[in-house]
Order: sequence, then C-alpha cells, then structure tokens
Amino acid sequence: RMSQSPIPTLVVMARWPASGRCKRRLAVDIGNEQAAIVQQRLTAHTLAIAEALTEQGAVDVQVAMSGVSVRSAQRWLPCLPPCTLLDQGCGPLGARMLRQIQRARFGQPNKPVIVIGTDLADLCQNDLRHAIQKLQNQPLVLGPSADGGYWLLGLGAALTQQQLDALFAAVPWGSNKVLDITCARARGLGLTPHLLSMKNDIDCLADLHSWQR
Repeated sequence: RMSQSPIPTLVVMARWPASGRCKRRLAVDIGNEQAAIVQQRLTAHTLAIAEALTEQGAVDVQVAMSGVSVRSAQRWLPCLPPCTLLDQGCGPLGARMLRQIQRARFGQPNKPVIVIGTDLADLCQNDLRHAIQKLQNQPLVLGPSADGGYWLLGLGAALTQQQLDALFAAVPWGSNKVLDITCARARGLGLTPHLLSMKNDIDCLADLHSWQR
C-alpha cells in the first residue's frame, strides 16, 4: 500500500432479521415476514461484499449485531466473513456507532474506520474501495443518503477521539438533518468531509421499486 496507516476496520451495523424485529416501516407496507426476508437478503449482500474485501486484504471486518446474542448470531451466520462479531449494545444509533468505533480503534488510535449498515441493495465493492482510498489522506468521508442521513461514515487516521465526540454530540438520529448537521459540525472542527455518491436506503415500499431482481 502507498500509505503506512493500518488497513481500515469495516464496521457493519447489522440487525437480526427476525419477523417483527426489523424493518418496521417496511413491514407496515409488506408485512413482518416479507420485511424480515428483505432484511436477510440485504444483510447477506453486505456481508458478501465485506468478505470479498477481507480476502483482498483491504479491510478488517467487525460485525456489530442488534436484536440477538452474539452466540445466536454465530449459529445463524455460518457464512460470516472472517470477522470480530460483537453486540451493538444499548442506546440510540449514535451511541451504538461510537461504541463500535472505539472498539475498532482500541489500542490503535490511528486506525481508519468505515461504518456501514445493511440497508443498501446497490452497495458494491467499488463504493467501499473508493472510501478506503479517500481515507488515506482525508479525515472524514461520508456517503449521503437520499433521506438526509448517510450510508457510510469513514474516519481517517488523523481524526481524534475529541473530534469524533464532537461530530456525534446531540445529533437527531433518524431525522433528515443528520448529514447536514454532521457536515456543519465537521466544518466547525476545521474538517472538510469528502462526499461519496448519493444512495437510497431501503426503508419503505417505495424504496423497494428500484430493487426488483
């Protein structure tokens, strides 16, 4: 590699695809069982990409599960890529993400970290490769979502814990202001976020129309 910084840890924030426990907005439109099947397919797609990048030596993978114990997740996911499997823990999304980033950086404060969810049907290896490349000389990379959030958060080696805490403080998670607030906070910290291409999370029935396979 050109850069001497360690390879990034890819943190996948995953949700147990059980009926009634995931994709609640989507379940309103298509029912709990179908919503769980969609979640399962999306999760498998995301983990397949993570595994391919692991095999290429591009990332370490950390899968953070919610809605199920780590032991149960290991039984459910025999096809997990080589990874560290952890529990997301409690709290709002921001607190859970921050916890996983701190775990990924434990003992390696200059470790680049990329955080993604499992809601993107069109995620591909090149999306993540682009983020990995940018993190070699950018402190912050964001993948904007059509709903006003972001589908990827990338933290470069130079980003400090203090800057990270400031980026995450009192963000209204789940609202359409998450990206704008994060970018404004970043600029206030003297950081210029690099923005990737816009993507659309699958949250409701309308989002599924672009994902007919």
